[in-house]
Amino acid sequence: MKKISLRELGITVCISILLACFGCQKVDYEVIAKGITKEAKTNLTEKLTTSIAAGGTVQAIPFCKQNAVAFTNTLGTKNGVLLRRISDKPRNPLNVVSDEERRIFLEISANQSKEGEYPTKTVTTEDFVTVYIPIPTAGLCLQCHGEPNLDIKKDTLKILQKEYPGDLALGYRVGDLRGLFSVRFPK
Repeated sequence: MKKISLRELGITVCISILLACFGCQKVDYEVIAKGITKEAKTNLTEKLTTSIAAGGTVQAIPFCKQNAVAFTNTLGTKNGVLLRRISDKPRNPLNVVSDEERRIFLEISANQSKEGEYPTKTVTTEDFVTVYIPIPTAGLCLQCHGEPNLDIKKDTLKILQKEYPGDLALGYRVGDLRGLFSVRFPK
């Protein structure tokens, strides 16, 4: 029988403890999802602001139509998740909520805090963890998502109708829940 030195025993115990702890560590999906969606919001806002500055909302609308979904998909792929922007009143039909997502959207919308914040929601299944991050309406959003002929200028409205027939993403006020980021992590 081989004699084990104290050094070898110490190394074995340390490795066992590390392996046990590694297996016990819980992934904070919400924190990771918030980081990914913060990057998405920041980049989309910067790109839209630049486009609006260069040619107004009339130029920003086609830019957004051509780039927003692709940008979101690319960012999701980069982070190893399925990243989507979803809404109960989408402009782009690709962003419509499913029946389950509609229930989650309504739940989040109904739980706005006194400070105007909406909660996040995490849903875990056997295969995925999905974190839903609220997208509240900001002042910049009203140029294309506010009240027609009040917040949205006539030329902008005309472009919206041309680019998005059947557009439902109108009539919002600052602070309204306009949509959700859905961040789906594989298990």
